Amino acid sequence: MSLKKQAKIKIHYQQLADLEEEKERVERYVNNPYGSSDSQKMKDLNDWLRKAKNFINGSAKKLIGPDVGEQHVKHKYSFKLCPNFNSPWNCEDIGVLVQEARRLLEDISRGDQNGAVNRFEHFEWTKNVLDGILEAVQCRSINTVTVYGESGTGKTMLVREVKRIAEEQKLFDAVVMASVKQNPRIPDEIARDLGVSNELTYQEASNRRKERKLTEKRVLLILEDIWEPEICWKLREKLPLEDKNENRLLSYKILLTTTRDSRVLFDLSEIQFEIKPLEGKEAWMLFEKIATYRTESRRLPFYAREICKKCYGLPIAIATLAMALKGGRLKRKTILQELQSQRSLHSSFYKSYDCLKSFELQQTFLLCSLMGHNAAIQDLLKYTIGLDLFPGVKSVEEARAALLNLMTKLRYFSLLLDSGGNMHFGMHDILMIFAKSIAFREVGLNNWEEMKSIKWVHLSNTSELPIDQLNCQHLTFFHLSKEDPSKPIPPNLFAGIGGLRVLGLTKTWSMPQSISLLDDLHTLRLDQSVLRDAKMGAIISKLKNLQVLSLVGCDLEELPEEIRELTKLKLLDLSDCTKLRVIPPNVLSRLSRLEELYMRNSFDQWAEGVKERGNEIANLSELKQLKNLNVIEVRINICNIQMKEEDLFSENLARYKIFEGNVWHFWDSSYGSSKILKLKLDEETSSELPVKKVLKKTEELHLQGLSGVNNAVNELDEEGFQELKYLFIQDAQNVQHIINSMKDAQNVDQDSINSMKPAFPVLEVLVLRNLEPMEKICHGLVKELSFRKLRMITVESCNQLKNLFSSSTAKRNFLQLQEIRVTKCSNLEEIVDDDEQGGEIDILKELCSLRLEDLPKLIAFCKRMTLFQGQVFD
Repeated sequence: MSLKKQAKIKIHYQQLADLEEEKERVERYVNNPYGSSDSQKMKDLNDWLRKAKNFINGSAKKLIGPDVGEQHVKHKYSFKLCPNFNSPWNCEDIGVLVQEARRLLEDISRGDQNGAVNRFEHFEWTKNVLDGILEAVQCRSINTVTVYGESGTGKTMLVREVKRIAEEQKLFDAVVMASVKQNPRIPDEIARDLGVSNELTYQEASNRRKERKLTEKRVLLILEDIWEPEICWKLREKLPLEDKNENRLLSYKILLTTTRDSRVLFDLSEIQFEIKPLEGKEAWMLFEKIATYRTESRRLPFYAREICKKCYGLPIAIATLAMALKGGRLKRKTILQELQSQRSLHSSFYKSYDCLKSFELQQTFLLCSLMGHNAAIQDLLKYTIGLDLFPGVKSVEEARAALLNLMTKLRYFSLLLDSGGNMHFGMHDILMIFAKSIAFREVGLNNWEEMKSIKWVHLSNTSELPIDQLNCQHLTFFHLSKEDPSKPIPPNLFAGIGGLRVLGLTKTWSMPQSISLLDDLHTLRLDQSVLRDAKMGAIISKLKNLQVLSLVGCDLEELPEEIRELTKLKLLDLSDCTKLRVIPPNVLSRLSRLEELYMRNSFDQWAEGVKERGNEIANLSELKQLKNLNVIEVRINICNIQMKEEDLFSENLARYKIFEGNVWHFWDSSYGSSKILKLKLDEETSSELPVKKVLKKTEELHLQGLSGVNNAVNELDEEGFQELKYLFIQDAQNVQHIINSMKDAQNVDQDSINSMKPAFPVLEVLVLRNLEPMEKICHGLVKELSFRKLRMITVESCNQLKNLFSSSTAKRNFLQLQEIRVTKCSNLEEIVDDDEQGGEIDILKELCSLRLEDLPKLIAFCKRMTLFQGQVFD
């Protein structure tokens, strides 16, 4: 046989061996019971698997010969069989299959929060622990479960997997996860996540359980970073106990994680699970999976196993170093020598840090390490703007986009954790310690021995401050978390450091005069401080270059009028200033460059010509003068607004949360909406609504009252809410229909319907509660594209309803409906009204969840209906 033919045979067998290897990888992933939750990606893998098996079992025999077997496919250089080079299949066909498998697996690997450290990997022992925890939290005799182990062993990822499975399999009515360390407001955050108030006492809840007045809502509560038993006991006493929206009591199963010895928390739980570092084989499997190249060759360099050993079996170290190795970022000559010479765990993290090539990415990583657990992205944004981390960026929105892009890269390198939702982030304890050691080296963090080299200072309280005046000429960042009562902030602390760009003084009650000397200060953060110093306004007015002013949660009764001098201010945050009663007129309107204004749970006494304690108060018309304003969070009272204008807010706002009335308590969206409007309307305010322009652009709308409104769409937005995704209507006294095409005519033909815009074309969620007079959701013909994306509908306490919708409407409009919940509708007879003449009804093909409760007159779902062929219900 010629050398040329031998080379071709080698290539064919090599390609087939690669294909078989990829097939085994895909099979392992597909057969994993806890694989990806993305159904489309799993479908793509199964489709690929069928193609690969068909090729190996069928086309491969045509390519190589009729006697090909599995042992020949796996043996790369067997010459016993001769390829059939006349076969229509060739090496390129095999190569396409191999590359497709690698791309699919890579997409899934990237898809889970862009970093392997943010996903749970299943091995035999971790599966046993996971199954044990799931069994324990479902056991009636067990109330609390503890997961313990040293930092970096994967406790967070394990309990997140518990959360995912519990939600996916609906093991509980609700699942909430929170980090306890350094967070005294946990009970309020849990209440917010559950969408409930925190008012009912334990004794009242106990009495109601005994009287059986309320049913129970089972909640799995996952609490991370519990250090002391006392913290958990105090937390339990403050947990919310009632869901008033659903009229149910909350019953908790608690899952704790801790890095402490299990004996410390022994009294808290009935059962404990220990998480240990990975053994050699499993550590290598995880390292290999993460570090797989995206290039044609999937094989790792031979020195990769030595690198893996330096991770000491800790998933956090394996993930960070493997991601650094991925794509050949680390070179053999340097990495093995450095890992041998630096025997600490931090040596592995240095390699990942070295892969952060840009200055902005490195600085963001170091800043994140100073923010603590469950930190707010908004606070990080304030710091990055102050440090001018993005010099080519001009607007706050552009800076936010740049920051989120950098954070995505940090997650990809497994250097950052999500803390749930899209507003917070976290960092592993080990990485936090490591990052602070880097900050000490690169920005002189708190390096008092070499004061001239200090660029950043970050202190927990004033007792850590060794000097009364900072003689740090290069200092750009200073943060003090709390003022110690025994050691107030020295008055001349900031004299002589004119280059300071960021100053954070939280939980303080004094404001040093020397702050007025900070000519180049860009960000001033005074969150949760007592600001009653009469000189505060005079001090702040000197900061002519200030771009960000944050006064979140401050004890502040009147906004200093000197703030009008801050003409370069781009972001003003007055959130949670619950005592703020006075904003002088012509203060906000003078902030001509203001782009973002946050006033949640704060000043809401907007009025014209009204005085508070003898002082005039600002009115909402001032906000219309802010031409650069594109983000706002504010509460208003329409009854106090004397001016009769079409709209108080620009329709060009990029994001907004506008609340009318005092009945709304939860500002954050469960759906991640960026444009939220919540209105409590009576008959007068419904007719003269001064937010009609933003109403048309709203993504999430909550309505209460609606006195004088009979038909929601016809009377609030005749165009049919073209951009609305989530609609909640409650306690409406007059609403009879959501859509009424019969309003203006007794007979409406199809031509008239075609001339109208479809109503709610992008609506995904519809919730209707306590609409006593509502007779029908849709009255008359509904345009075809209306409700085309609706996937969930909830109806509660609508006692005039006899059905939800007609069969013709369901067939034409509700094509994507997946979930229906109906409770406490005393006259409801059926869900779907059969309005079609004869024939078989085949509708709601996507419906997969149906919940019907307390419907005494319910007769049938729908007469003559072919019910959900092939569908599976929860």
